[in-house]
Amino acid sequence: MSTLHHFFVHFPVALLLVSAASDLAGVIFKREFFTQVAIFLLVLSALGGIAAAVSGNAAEAGLLEQELLATQVPAEMKAHTNWGNTMIWVILLVAVGRIFAKLEKKSWAEQGWLFPVINVLLAIAVVYTGWLGGRLTDGIFDYLQSLM
Repeated sequence: MSTLHHFFVHFPVALLLVSAASDLAGVIFKREFFTQVAIFLLVLSALGGIAAAVSGNAAEAGLLEQELLATQVPAEMKAHTNWGNTMIWVILLVAVGRIFAKLEKKSWAEQGWLFPVINVLLAIAVVYTGWLGGRLTDGIFDYLQSLM
């Protein structure tokens, strides 16, 4: 499962970025279609994020089993793991909150910039989490290169 993390993680990131862009388009152009697409993509991103989180936690467990390798990148591993686990919970909570607000036809949620801004902030945080993952991968690669 851990080897699939690189595969699983890219889909929810891309879906979240497109969701944020669609959300912005919805409020700028005042088109409900874009907002509906944004919600749908946010939910898909949350579901895909679960697979990314599970596979990421499996990858972390596999790295911790290789104690010598894990000692070379402890800060990078901790930062990426903490951000990744936090992001999946936050995205799930926002998706559930957004669905609830939509079903309840909450005017504060259907109009305005609240959810689009949250969606953009989520997208930025997810990109940062991916950057931390890249640093982790680079650290592992550099250490393995030094052994050759």
